[in-house]
Amino acid sequence: MKLRTDHLWPLVILAALGFYVSLIPLPPNDFWWHLKIGEIIYTTRSIPTTNMFAWTLPEDAPFTYGVWLGELLLYVLYRWGGLSLVIFARNVLVLTAFWLAALTARERSGSWRLAAPALALAGGMSLNNLIVRPQIWSFPLFALYLYLLTRYTAGRLRRGWLLLLPFLMAFWVNVHGAFVLGLVLVGIFAVGEAVRTAAGPGNTIGHDDTAPLPWKRVGWLAGVGALTVLAALANPRGIGIAAYVADLLTDKPSQVLVVEWQSPAPSGIPNIVFYVSILLLLMALAYARRPLAPTDALLLVGFLWLAWSGMRYVVWYGMTAMPIFAGALTALWPRLAALPARRSALNLILALFLFVPVGMVQPWWVGRMPLPEKYWKLVWRGTPVGPLVSVETPVAAVEYLRAHPGGRLFHEMGYGSYLIWALPEQKVFVDPRVELYPYEQWQDYLRITRGVRYNELLQQYGADRVLLDVELQPELARVLADDPLWEQEYADERAQIWKRLAGR
Repeated sequence: MKLRTDHLWPLVILAALGFYVSLIPLPPNDFWWHLKIGEIIYTTRSIPTTNMFAWTLPEDAPFTYGVWLGELLLYVLYRWGGLSLVIFARNVLVLTAFWLAALTARERSGSWRLAAPALALAGGMSLNNLIVRPQIWSFPLFALYLYLLTRYTAGRLRRGWLLLLPFLMAFWVNVHGAFVLGLVLVGIFAVGEAVRTAAGPGNTIGHDDTAPLPWKRVGWLAGVGALTVLAALANPRGIGIAAYVADLLTDKPSQVLVVEWQSPAPSGIPNIVFYVSILLLLMALAYARRPLAPTDALLLVGFLWLAWSGMRYVVWYGMTAMPIFAGALTALWPRLAALPARRSALNLILALFLFVPVGMVQPWWVGRMPLPEKYWKLVWRGTPVGPLVSVETPVAAVEYLRAHPGGRLFHEMGYGSYLIWALPEQKVFVDPRVELYPYEQWQDYLRITRGVRYNELLQQYGADRVLLDVELQPELARVLADDPLWEQEYADERAQIWKRLAGR
């Protein structure tokens, strides 16, 4: 097997992305409670429908576990190979997704050289979205949808391949709520190509001036889209899954209080890359002096609006917009896209060497790597929980609670996720199932966290123990230290446990 020299361009980017993603510490928030639900589904052979874990709400308070299959798969991986296998699966899924994004950029531009900067931008703006949680199942599915639709509308894919979309949707709708974006993609391509066919031939960026699709192929695309919508009904809630997604997208606590649902601010590397990508894309489109295809215009407007509305959506914008950016670069620098590239077995050897560091930082071997001490301070080492667990996770504090049970516990929100997994008998005050709890309860949580009316509110709820994070809740740590009503019973570098003194 021989690779061309230009194949190395995107492989360098992909290897760098794989190395970085493999070292992302596992935060407590969005993993452990999903893992517990997966365990419950596995052991009971049924999908839970109620709260179960929070002492501040009735145990039978209704809650929809809409990503049940994603949770079950996470637990099966955990059961087979522990946390190491789960983290490795995330790494593989992310690399697969971005390789498909690179293939789409290559499809748009005709050049691996021009696909490489598009891949770098798409990966760079997504770095804060790649933690382990059920969303990881959506990444390759979304990228595969986009790749198949791009090839089909460019006239390079037989129509039978589109029948994969409904089958993929039947899986996707049960693993993560981003299945909606698959339906959006099919709808955008169907509408955009119908408009292009109705308008007749014309120059378009990223389609190599191919003729508009015949109406027969447009009709096939629309028909497959209808089958894909029907496939989305293959879930335990049926058509009710639409209401579940709508409720989640309009849930006030999630939209107002969770950072990743907020618009991306121009700070931090991923968000800066996002803003730079918009500038570069606009410049490339302007200087290319060729009109956007209707499909491309819909993709850019729709997914840029989505990304602007919340940081958690930037990854989807990156996968859709950056291949269009690569196509615009082809119009700007056609000679660069057409540069010859030699095939050589040496290129394959170089490609394999690129991924040696990626293999060395996989969870089974990363502990032997001479990484900077600054990095090792971010994760727990030497615990049976598993590798790369963030120090934000209250591993030692929960072991103390296991040995000293009792009381009604107020705690940091992310700690609630780990408590649900590691110590479910210690019911939680709140946890990352944000939509489960009333907005006023979240307001009280924030007041207590800031040390505002904390005694009054804790007494009102009946909480007599506090598990806090000294970095995320410094005000609460300070006021408890000065309050004679409270006594510290445990402390480590990150977590503290306080109890209210009896009779006070």
